[in-house]
Amino acid sequence: MGKSKCECPDSPPAWLTTFSDLMSLLLCFFVLLVSMSHIREDAYYVARGSLEGAFGVMSSNPAMIRLGYTPMPTLKNIQRAIVDESVSNLQDFIQGRKMGDDVKVVISDKGVSLSISAPLLFDSGRSDLKPDMYPLLSQVFDIARGWPNVIRVEGHTDNTPIESAQYESNWDLSFARALSVVQFAVQFSKIHPSRLAPVACGEYRPVADNTTEEGRAKNRRIEIMMEYKKENENPFK
Repeated sequence: MGKSKCECPDSPPAWLTTFSDLMSLLLCFFVLLVSMSHIREDAYYVARGSLEGAFGVMSSNPAMIRLGYTPMPTLKNIQRAIVDESVSNLQDFIQGRKMGDDVKVVISDKGVSLSISAPLLFDSGRSDLKPDMYPLLSQVFDIARGWPNVIRVEGHTDNTPIESAQYESNWDLSFARALSVVQFAVQFSKIHPSRLAPVACGEYRPVADNTTEEGRAKNRRIEIMMEYKKENENPFK
């Protein structure tokens, strides 16, 4: 009895092999294009809106798909990514020292803002920093040490008239306190002086009602605003 022959399946047509190779090459080509391209987010949403409009998903102007959307400048994105970890460390430090009621950290499109209760940093009617608050301020200014931004330090008080031979008004006290924080940043954190701006606000920018003790306590504060550097801006001029 003779051996039966094994029937091999028919091979695909030659054109299909060539076509498969062509598709693989095209795929690689477009992957390379995407990897080397820079996608503008605003243009992306306009293009996506045009496609959705073409398929009947929307009927409005595709450019208005995200009404009021303003993409954050690339520089701000980079700066924000740099400070995120530092801000996280600062918040851990604040919670570890149980300062959460006296120190508030806010991250916005403008930069990083901190509001510190004045009694935490100064004795009543004085502008000398408490030495035990040096670690807190060091953590604060570490955020901006390698980042060419502008740092504005604002001093705020309540509306209670000051009784001091050293300061004539709350305005004078608020400036002296802001200046003390600025001098700390220069001396201990090595921040360039041209990046620092002490501002006296006195009693004129309250955040709470001055008719209550609780409100006055909230108004006595130091605010440190570390602004993002703007595009093509020279922070040292």
